[in-house]
Amino acid sequence: TRTRTWLKQWYQRRVRGVLNYYTNYYYKSNLRKMLELLVVLALVATASGACKADSFSSSSYTTTNLALATETAIIVEFTSDCPDTKLSAVIGGEVLPVYTTGEGNMVTLVKSHTELPATTYSVDLYDEAGIAAFKNSAKGDGEVAAPVHSFSVSHPGVSKEGLPIQTEFIVMVASLLVWWGANSIKAKISE
Repeated sequence: TRTRTWLKQWYQRRVRGVLNYYTNYYYKSNLRKMLELLVVLALVATASGACKADSFSSSSYTTTNLALATETAIIVEFTSDCPDTKLSAVIGGEVLPVYTTGEGNMVTLVKSHTELPATTYSVDLYDEAGIAAFKNSAKGDGEVAAPVHSFSVSHPGVSKEGLPIQTEFIVMVASLLVWWGANSIKAKISE
């Protein structure tokens, strides 16, 4: 009986050892294959999720009326094919954040009228890696990264539009003339 128990234990250790060896080899081999598959899938997802220039549209607004605004605003709204990508904009060398709205994205630049003269401004959009490379190139380290999208905004400048005098002045003069006329008629009637 003692030999039989010893033989049974030896057999179990031997079989378990062989099973453990093949099991570990099998799992390590499959784990390596699964990791390789995940890396390939991640590369394919990254390549297919890249931004394309063909599904991009933009519209812009700039301040043109000097009498109605104390500062010049450049507002650019655009839709992009990269909804999950965090974008940054560069307008005239200034890095600006891109805000997400319900209809798309928006960039706003507000400065005094003298700081934003009439010209065509280039708006360059960068992803996170591109804006980091742009900032490094501004410091003098490395090359300038290519923007994801680039377009132009034409700012005609601010000017005084409309009448040479303000409408409030015209209304005040008309009111004074009506009052003067009514007062003079009243004076003639009371004589």
